[in-house]
Amino acid sequence: MHEGCGRAENGSPAPGGAFLPPLPRAATPAPPPAAGAQSAQPGAGARDCVAGLENFNLSMVTARRTPLVDEEAQVVLSLGVFIRRPGSPTPRLVFSEWFVIDDAKIRTVYTAMFYPPPELAVPNWPPYDSGNWPLPAAIVPEPATSP
Repeated sequence: MHEGCGRAENGSPAPGGAFLPPLPRAATPAPPPAAGAQSAQPGAGARDCVAGLENFNLSMVTARRTPLVDEEAQVVLSLGVFIRRPGSPTPRLVFSEWFVIDDAKIRTVYTAMFYPPPELAVPNWPPYDSGNWPLPAAIVPEPATSP
């Protein structure tokens, strides 16, 4: 990863993403990190595309797909489903991520994601057309009750 690599989630800069350039065009180098972008060294107050992932609530990533690798444009599309730890109040997450590569390192990540309801079987792409990951009732937390 480039120091100061950027990340956008559902169209907004992610918390911690210090640098978020526009999508580069093929054969156009990405601009350098913004002045004052902090180092991506672990434990050094990093603010980049992987900042804050050390406490990421994840049990597994399922249904991984990489349907597009554009070597000329240096862009990769990846899809998957995040399954959270049992009993987690954070629901599972279906996502797509566009990785913009520069000098064989990730420069920027653009993510689109949604939280499907527990009863919805996901994903809906082959070979999982019927959705192999509905959440078992045993791991879906009870909704909080209002006092």
